[in-house]
Formats: sequence, C-alpha cells, structure tokens
Amino acid sequence: MNIPSVPQVVLLFFLGGVFIHFLRAGALVFYSRDMSDERGALIAEVAFLLGGTGTLWWLGLFYETIRLANGIVAAVLLAVSITLYEWARHTIRGRRFGVALGDHVPEELCESGPYRHIRHPIYFSYLVSYLAVFVAIPHWITLGTLLAAVALFTYAARGDEARIAISPLAAAYAGYRKRAGMFWPRFSPAEPGRSTP
Repeated sequence: MNIPSVPQVVLLFFLGGVFIHFLRAGALVFYSRDMSDERGALIAEVAFLLGGTGTLWWLGLFYETIRLANGIVAAVLLAVSITLYEWARHTIRGRRFGVALGDHVPEELCESGPYRHIRHPIYFSYLVSYLAVFVAIPHWITLGTLLAAVALFTYAARGDEARIAISPLAAAYAGYRKRAGMFWPRFSPAEPGRSTP
C-alpha cells in the first residue's frame, strides 16, 4: 500500500477534480431538452467519475507513486486540457450545443475561438485529461481508460458530425471540415489570393 506525499495528493486532487469540473461546467453549457433522457450525459458521468476521478484517486492514493517527471508533464497536460476546455466552453456558451450522443444540432456553425482550428475542442480537452492521468500513473488501468476515452469521444464526434451532415448546416459544415481538423489543427497552405497571418 502506498502512502502518498503532499505534492502527489495535490496533483491527484487537481487531476481528479478536472473531471468533476467537466461535469459541473458542462451541465451549465450543453443543451438538452431533457437531461434525464440523454444517454450522453449518463455515459459522461460514468466515464468522468469512474474512469477518470475514481480510477486516478484509487491508484494514486493507495497503490502507485507519481514520479516527479511524470507529475510535471501531467500538470502541463492538465493545464492545456483545462485551458482548451474553458476557451471552447466560453466560445459556445448560449449557442445551444447539444449533449454528446444526443440528437440536437446547433442552430449555427461555430468557427470562432478554438473551433476555428479544431472541430471538437471539448472532446479533445477530455482526451488530454485522460492522457494526463496516464502520464501521471502509467498503469494498465489508466492506459485502458485512456483507450476507452479515445474510442468514446471519437465515436461521439463522428456521431455529432453524422447528425450535422443531414441537417440544414450540412453544406457549411462540409467546408468547415476541410479547414479544421477533428481533434488536431489542420495546417494547409494558404489559398490563392489569401494572405497568411
């Protein structure tokens, strides 16, 4: 059994707390006609509380010691994740973006903030958090939760895009897909006649 140091407990608190933040902040931003009806909200609760916070705190408090280098890299990843999440969340506030795996399509395309470069910055911020957990505690359980998160949020992103592809936003979104990457910015040469910043 592991006796965690004070820096480890602080890092565990922040790493695990970010998943709780995702739940609380997301409930204030994402639109749903009936939250109890949305399977995406329930899946997110399980993924964040059990796969993120629960697994991390259980392993970190009782079984694994976080090495200094791992802790530093995990803290940097955590800062990137929460910064991207908050930037994206504030960008879409009031735009009625739906809960993951729901059936709601926003009324307009968002190409500002991080959405200018990445089509799914919120999902990507979740993935960075799971990566931070794995870096902090490289264990087969944290690797499993990271891989499950990649599968879940890739599936959610593709589902969102499939709904938009049959909506009134389909044509605009097709062009947007060519300009912005799913989880990573798409860098392409400047179009003829356009200057690069």
